[in-house]
Amino acid sequence: MKGIMCCACVMLLACVLQARAADSQEQTYVLSAEVSALGEVTKTQAEPGVTKPIAAVLDLALRHWRFVPAQKDGRAVPAQTFITATLESVSDTGGKYTLTVRYISHGPKWEHTNFPRYSPEALQIHAQGSVEATAELQADGKLIVKDSRTSATGRGGRLLVQGVDDALLHDRYTPETLDGKPVPAHLRTRVVFHLDEHNAVTTTHCKGPPDSIPIWCTESRTDNTPPTDADRDFLEQTGFVVGVEANRAWRPGISSVLQPSVINPITMHL
Repeated sequence: MKGIMCCACVMLLACVLQARAADSQEQTYVLSAEVSALGEVTKTQAEPGVTKPIAAVLDLALRHWRFVPAQKDGRAVPAQTFITATLESVSDTGGKYTLTVRYISHGPKWEHTNFPRYSPEALQIHAQGSVEATAELQADGKLIVKDSRTSATGRGGRLLVQGVDDALLHDRYTPETLDGKPVPAHLRTRVVFHLDEHNAVTTTHCKGPPDSIPIWCTESRTDNTPPTDADRDFLEQTGFVVGVEANRAWRPGISSVLQPSVINPITMHL
């Protein structure tokens, strides 16, 4: 019965895609996911507003992914996390569709509802530079900023740090659960403040490479300042790595009780 329902949802999604009449579409989704003590995704829940056909396709794809089982007191236990994934649909000349679901990240839910902004005071003195911050997400969802540093000096640097800290503290977070109980996590992020030759600034939510964990970023169209070795060293203080390149480099974002095991792209043909 469950298989029949999934097929029906996939067929309904095909009708939705035909109605949109676009050659290629891609959308990012965040789903709550229950992961068993075996590391298998057993249940997902899409955010409000996601249509049932899309939620069904995402659920079907995510159940193919596996994680290293979470541990508690030396034994494997179930966990609940939030998985960010993209759904891409590509149509061919025959009216058929190829759907591809790709893993982006997982961990506690970070809603990114508050973005760092240039304060009027910082703009007035043309403050520019990067800000790196590390924080602790408590089990009750409260964030505590542990440390911040900036490449800017003096009052300008203090204003930029304040902007990042305020945004972090006013954002909303939902911790993961381990064996049914919420657990703390570490957070780290890097923000770049830059003004162009017209003293204009564009604030955007930078997502980085396709497989990266979303980060906050304030940048101009031409600024692409990479983190320095000192920046990386500072961010490494949190001591965590997550995501598809966890064994290769530091990553901004929030730590997780889970590590990915099998997260290959899932392709479906309609």
